[in-house]
Amino acid sequence: MILGFDIGNTHIIPIFYNENGDILATFRIPTHLEFTEDTLFVMLKEFAKNSNLEISDIKNIVISSVVPNINENFTRLGKKYFNINPMFVTLDNIENEIKILPNMERGLGADRIVDILAAKKLYPEKELLIIDFGTATTFDMIKDSTYMGGCILPGIILSINALFSNTAALPKIEFTNPETVLGINTISQINAGIFYGNVGAIKELILQYKNSFPNAYVIATGGQGQKISEYIEEIDEYVAKLGEMGIFEFYKLNCKK
Repeated sequence: MILGFDIGNTHIIPIFYNENGDILATFRIPTHLEFTEDTLFVMLKEFAKNSNLEISDIKNIVISSVVPNINENFTRLGKKYFNINPMFVTLDNIENEIKILPNMERGLGADRIVDILAAKKLYPEKELLIIDFGTATTFDMIKDSTYMGGCILPGIILSINALFSNTAALPKIEFTNPETVLGINTISQINAGIFYGNVGAIKELILQYKNSFPNAYVIATGGQGQKISEYIEEIDEYVAKLGEMGIFEFYKLNCKK
């Protein structure tokens, strides 16, 4: 069994895989919680038990993290409880799988790396535009295994939190699909603005990418991506667990070395 971690700015998702990459179980931990490798192990052990999994069967650990200040906790977890030195997702380990243009900064977040690896696995012959609706919404354009560039904008929940945190009277809302743009109270007006504002931004960005890559196949993923994807016909497919698939793909590529 392989243990993966998808460490994002909002949640940490432990993922239990079998040797074929099938996802056996996942759960979520808020990233802001303070924990040590010991408390993390207790949580993992209890969840594995509840999922009828044997934690002692874990043979490898692979980690995709965009929160570097907590990475050491996961390294200590692997060494102390599993006698494993975890592998972290970076471009350095997979240089031939994602090529970077000469004039481009080499930095590419682990979350975006695993999305790209998974999308390439699904559609190896296609030009791919990947949209990940996370804490930030990211766009990544791939052609012939080369990273052509991308963009970043505030995510849906981040936008909601920003309104709530930086105004005195606006409430924090739960994001839902609005029935109309004609909000009749503060909550429905915020929701309509967030939803249709994001729809408009996503459509315009897809249009701009399509101007350069008209054959791009558009894949969406991420927590809020499904609601938006159902409304935007320019998105070809929503893949719920793209990142989780990509973490295992990274693991497989490194095992071949």
